[in-house]
Amino acid sequence: MAKPGDLVRVLRPKSVNGLLRLYAKNPDGLIFAGGTERATRTKLDRISAEGKMVIYLGKVEELSRIRRSQRYLEIGSCLPISRIVSIGRHILPQALSTALRSIANPAVRNLGTLGGNICAAIPNNDSLAPLYAIDGQLELRSVSGSRWVPISRFFPAAGETVLKKGEILFRIRIPLEEWDYQCFRKVSGSNTCSHSLLNFCGLARFSKGILERVRFAFGGLNNMVFQSLELESRLEGKTLPLSNKEVEFLLAGAEELLEPLIGSSLSAAYCRATGLRLLRWFIENIHRENR
Repeated sequence: MAKPGDLVRVLRPKSVNGLLRLYAKNPDGLIFAGGTERATRTKLDRISAEGKMVIYLGKVEELSRIRRSQRYLEIGSCLPISRIVSIGRHILPQALSTALRSIANPAVRNLGTLGGNICAAIPNNDSLAPLYAIDGQLELRSVSGSRWVPISRFFPAAGETVLKKGEILFRIRIPLEEWDYQCFRKVSGSNTCSHSLLNFCGLARFSKGILERVRFAFGGLNNMVFQSLELESRLEGKTLPLSNKEVEFLLAGAEELLEPLIGSSLSAAYCRATGLRLLRWFIENIHRENR
């Protein structure tokens, strides 16, 4: 424990270049933005005891910008979630907007950032399943340069990211693709838990009774976000409505893929059954929207 009177050193860079130089010199510094995730995971007395400094991102204007092009919406990693929802009300994919509006409560959304929600690496955080489904991309920057990473490759293992020492998440790129149907659903855990037990995002585009493109993802299955290109490809090109046989075949395939991921505990069985119900519900809603 820290001794009484110990101080935590907080640095407040004002530019991206200044931030990256500072972080390169202090790669063990604690990156801090909204702090809504850190509030439940790290205490400042522990930071002091470990001799760490805090690098506060709130003064770096470039990290709080939002920009739209013809194909993408690019969101600075430190833009508060409430601002993203407000600015992107008519731009954000509906499923992502619904997910962001469902995060915690207004006070948390006013402080919390999309970058923090992602980098916390908690698989049932509400933003992740929609970002997987829409093929979101992340720009990572360091003094050595920048690189783009699909969000599906950002988490090499549960609770981990591909961020290197001295590297930050700079912005999130959202493809502005047209969808005929979008949904986001979350299954709550206990009343004392701030995260959902499981969430689901589904997207579909269809034309003249043909299901042209499908994307869906589950957040929170066995400490991971689950997406299957194989299952999605089974649906694409199908004539709507799907026959009962086709639906059952898809669900059987989903169950087969989910079983080794989730395990055999009671809570795992519940998550698997709930995930399959959400997938069935998604298909039924596609049928209704196509009428």
